[in-house]
Amino acid sequence: MHIADKCFPKLMPQKQPSVHSVHFYENHAALIQRLCGIASNGLRMGNSVLIVATAAHRLQLVKELKDAGVNVRNLARDGRFVMFDAKETLGTFMVDGMPDSALFQKSIGDLLTEAKRRAVNKDQGLTVFGEMVAVLWDEGQQEAAISLERMWNDALNNSAFHLHCAYPRWVFSTDEKDKGMESICHAHSHVLVA
Repeated sequence: MHIADKCFPKLMPQKQPSVHSVHFYENHAALIQRLCGIASNGLRMGNSVLIVATAAHRLQLVKELKDAGVNVRNLARDGRFVMFDAKETLGTFMVDGMPDSALFQKSIGDLLTEAKRRAVNKDQGLTVFGEMVAVLWDEGQQEAAISLERMWNDALNNSAFHLHCAYPRWVFSTDEKDKGMESICHAHSHVLVA
């Protein structure tokens, strides 16, 4: 049975229009291509886009968006396209190796509120991509990653937006692949394995 098939019967209930997707990717090009589509679609709909990613992925995404004709500089100036470093952002709410709920609500809550305020559509839509969870998992902090996924779900329940996560397939050892990926799937509304 495919890992995604195991997850779908237990999808978390979502208020519309919130989405919390996860992408298990094989290579960086697949991630950047999908992320470019997510960001450009969100921007086209008038959403603000908030990216919390590694430096390499932020650079690759900007190049891909520019190649696709997106005026990244103007959108960033208008506050509709905002990027933060995943590790630095983790540092704003991690305490003793675990995410602290109150600090997360303050740190991430402020980012979400400001980004939504900058949206140009009537619903003040927001599209978010974050790979802080993947950074934690890659560093061997699986429990912290799952805890952070739950905090993101709480944020989604309090404020409708679209949230997208991604994990490289290679961060899962052979022994933990099915169990680890399945536990992540249960925290998401949509699963993509590519």
